[in-house]
Order: sequence, then C-alpha cells, then structure tokens
Amino acid sequence: MKRVIFALSVSIIGSMFMVQAALATGLGVFKNFSADVEATSADGTITSASKMYSKDGKRRIEHSAGAREIINIVRPDKKLVWMLRPDRNTYMEMSLDSRKQDVLSQLHDPSIKTDKEFLGNDTVDNHPTKKYHLTIIREGKKETSGFIWEAIDLDNFPVKYQNEKRTATILWKNIKFENVPDSLFEIPVGYKKIEMPTRGMDNPDIPGR
Repeated sequence: MKRVIFALSVSIIGSMFMVQAALATGLGVFKNFSADVEATSADGTITSASKMYSKDGKRRIEHSAGAREIINIVRPDKKLVWMLRPDRNTYMEMSLDSRKQDVLSQLHDPSIKTDKEFLGNDTVDNHPTKKYHLTIIREGKKETSGFIWEAIDLDNFPVKYQNEKRTATILWKNIKFENVPDSLFEIPVGYKKIEMPTRGMDNPDIPGR
C-alpha cells in the first residue's frame, strides 16, 4: 500500500494531461467550467471517476480512492502540480517542466499540432455530437491518435475521448460553464508540504502509508 495513493495520483494526472493535450483545440477554448470525468476500460468497467474544475488554464481534479480523497491542482502559470491529501492536510509538489516530466510535456506545448478528420454525427450522453479522428503531431512527427466527440449543443465542447485502440474511454458529464472560485486552485491554509516518494519509500508521511 506504500505506493498506492502516489501511483494513483500520478495516473490521474497523467491521464488528464494526455487527454487535455489531445483536446487542445477544444478544452483550451472553455476557460471556466466544471465537469464529472469518467474513465472506462474496453469491457465497460469504470476505472476512474473524478470531478474536474477549470479556470484560465488551471485545473483541479478531485478523486476518491476508497475512503481517501486525492486532489490534484495543476498550475501552468507556476509550472507546478500539487497533490493534496485532505485526510492528512499534506501535499506534494511536482514540476511541470516538460524536460523532466515526459507525461506532462503534452500540456501547453507549443510544438504540438492537431489534425482532425470528421467521421460523422453521433449522440453521447444525450448530446448531439460530431465525431472526429484526431492525430497529435509534435515537431512534424505523429505522436498519438484517437477519437473525440464534440457536443453541438455545448458549443463543440469535447464530451468524449477514446484512444486509437479503443481500450480506454473518457467521458465529460454534467458540464457546467461557470465562474470557478480562485480558492480551488490554491493550497489550503495549514497544509504541510512533504517530499516526493523516494525509491525506498522510507518517509512515513508519504501518502498511502
């Protein structure tokens, strides 16, 4: 259990960043919103359910792991990610430096371009949508590809993403375009900063112990 919470937290951040990069032409337009985010596997099993808040490029992702809650705050303006454990009033800090964090490098990377091919109309979670095949291109080379569904009734907000092999799907539900409070993107008063886990996992304050 030593690595469980940390690994899950990194997984949540990684998956959100990869999807946000894939949807750079969509989510980037919608600066202030909240949504429920649901990830499913190829067999339809829900593997992750989170609450997401977005404001001016900042992101807050709330996820429950059993009785534990994990909160990830993404601050591109500070080039930082904070991982909070409310049950312990502690947080960890990770750099957004793309040279050091490859999984994060797809976020706000000017070298990334997207190519969208319209495939047809569809319905997702009662929203009329347009389905596209999306290719992510970095520095002239194809990096990844998948499928996105943009909701016509939500000003083309991307409500669904699926990877190329169709083994993972992410849905955005209960989308609300609203002015999200700035306080959601700050570390709460009284939280103690702890170090990122080391190979030996010797720190007793590491989340998951």
